[in-house]
Amino acid sequence: MSAFSRVFRSREPTPVQVRWLDGEPVEFQRRPSRRGPRYLIVDVRERWIEQSPWPFPSPMPVGGDRLRCWRVEARSADEPDVPGREFVLRMRAGPGVWDLVRVPE
Repeated sequence: MSAFSRVFRSREPTPVQVRWLDGEPVEFQRRPSRRGPRYLIVDVRERWIEQSPWPFPSPMPVGGDRLRCWRVEARSADEPDVPGREFVLRMRAGPGVWDLVRVPE
């Protein structure tokens, strides 16, 4: 990683690993190499589908990619007594690549 990229990080959503059950996310953890905090989803507040702009690596034709989105309330698995925070989880079509956007407070 170059010094430039350390100072000016990209604004892309954080990649996450999500565990889900019956079509709904139940737990997520930030990816890559380090083991970050695990979050347990306590409430799904909203669901919607977005169409991402082209040129996005997509199995779909030129219209872009469909993103399934969930606005959730989640608590840290390490600190279950701390109040939950809102996050938006997005799953891209195809291989099920997830990303995470923190909702500002």
